[in-house]
Amino acid sequence: MTTFTADEKKLIEYAKKSITKYNTMRKAKGGIDTLYSFLISDSKTIYDGACFEANSSGGNICGERHAIANMVLNESYKAKVKHIIVADPVPEIQKNGTTPCGTCRHVLWERGTPNTTILCMQYIQKNNEWTFPKIQRHRLKDLYPHPYIPIDWN
Repeated sequence: MTTFTADEKKLIEYAKKSITKYNTMRKAKGGIDTLYSFLISDSKTIYDGACFEANSSGGNICGERHAIANMVLNESYKAKVKHIIVADPVPEIQKNGTTPCGTCRHVLWERGTPNTTILCMQYIQKNNEWTFPKIQRHRLKDLYPHPYIPIDWN
């Protein structure tokens, strides 16, 4: 069983309430559940993000990058991601939760630290109620062990 830090627990509780709120709103408007991301910055502020699937243009925006963009917009480019949740709807409990895509891992590397924690949360919707059966924790340096770091030729 994973033991979470106080900040991680705060972020998890926030995510559970927000997922229920956002999905209730989306369903009322004919939408479907989607991947969400919630992060807590080094200033201990929480930011939300949602996946935007642009099927016709191929310009998908991942929830992680949306949350990071909100952090940068409200704080600065100096703000760092301390913890981030990737919350993905699943039909049943999966062996492994959804981890950030390669682009999101790189943006997290730039806007976080090697020890930024990534909490992969699965959620299931049944009868307009959401349950959160599984959360896995990773460190960014474990998910992205060989990051691209440009060489400064100057």
